[in-house]
Amino acid sequence: MLALLLLSGSIAPAQPNCAPDLFVSSQIPASSRALTTESLVLAYSHARGSHSQSCDSASPSVAAQAELRAVCKAALRYLDFQVSRRERWTKFGPDTPLMGEHWSLPRYRGGVDYVHGQPLDFRRPNNLMYTFVNGKRVLTGVAFVVRIAPDEPIPEGFAGSTAQWHVHDIAKSVRAALQDRPLLRKLAGIVVPQHYLGKGDGRGRQAMLHIWSGVIPNPDGLFAHYNRAIPYAKLRLPLSFAENASISAARGLQLATAKGCSDGIDRELWVAKASVATTRAIKRACKAAAAHVKLGLSSGDRSETNAMAEHGWAMFDTEWNRLLTRAQLARIKTMTEDDSAHTSAETHAQH
Repeated sequence: MLALLLLSGSIAPAQPNCAPDLFVSSQIPASSRALTTESLVLAYSHARGSHSQSCDSASPSVAAQAELRAVCKAALRYLDFQVSRRERWTKFGPDTPLMGEHWSLPRYRGGVDYVHGQPLDFRRPNNLMYTFVNGKRVLTGVAFVVRIAPDEPIPEGFAGSTAQWHVHDIAKSVRAALQDRPLLRKLAGIVVPQHYLGKGDGRGRQAMLHIWSGVIPNPDGLFAHYNRAIPYAKLRLPLSFAENASISAARGLQLATAKGCSDGIDRELWVAKASVATTRAIKRACKAAAAHVKLGLSSGDRSETNAMAEHGWAMFDTEWNRLLTRAQLARIKTMTEDDSAHTSAETHAQH
């Protein structure tokens, strides 16, 4: 459990909608009626008739098209979460904002452990990603993970494509989380794989690629780091509300979801070793921001919803940075940052 907790903190920043290509606007409910789990799945089922064509259009490279088709086909079987359960995939970490839960399959159950120089089997992703919509787990996508040493380059991605890998330094993350937790640090030395502690084969950095191949189309593309549409789906908003909306609006809407003031936040407060008083103050700030966002939701208007969500996020973010010390914020950043060239909004903490 400790190893899973530590790794989940680093993977978040922690992986087929071959979206937005797999979906077209005519296939996704764009009216003002509430989005349901069933309509999401129906939209996916309707769209997958053109599945191969959609995967083809996601990349200009013929080789990459074939690779994406393999990923999309592999992901189809996991639309049904019960398939994952039967195969005994294991969840690590929370329902991360704008991503979902990450699930992995241990090697002794048939999972894969890609390392530098090893070719990827595009039929076998390392992670499945699920999130809750209307109380049911729906697939948001898959992720490929390649372990690399500090002096080894990140993978090139899909052949000739624009796939963007990002890197998590697990050893650095473990040190940040446990720097003043000696008992847990000692236990980590026993239960955490040695390569994540700078030992073993030395490949303690994870190069990761998300592929948004689930039922929630990603307005930023198949290989984006986050999926801004996820909180819209959670709140049963038309997916058209997410078009051209900011990532701050998406984060604000996330606060208004059922577990918006716990998913992602609790983990970071633990890493920061926030006091009880600070934790309570941050929780109050989150609830106040969520209430503000819900006022926008009640309008039923796309522009008002997104504007109030942006403002709600700004309210919470201001309090987050005021209540936590610079040292605490630095610890959190170490746990969540990666080496990719995202925008400042994207590299912002997961809270």
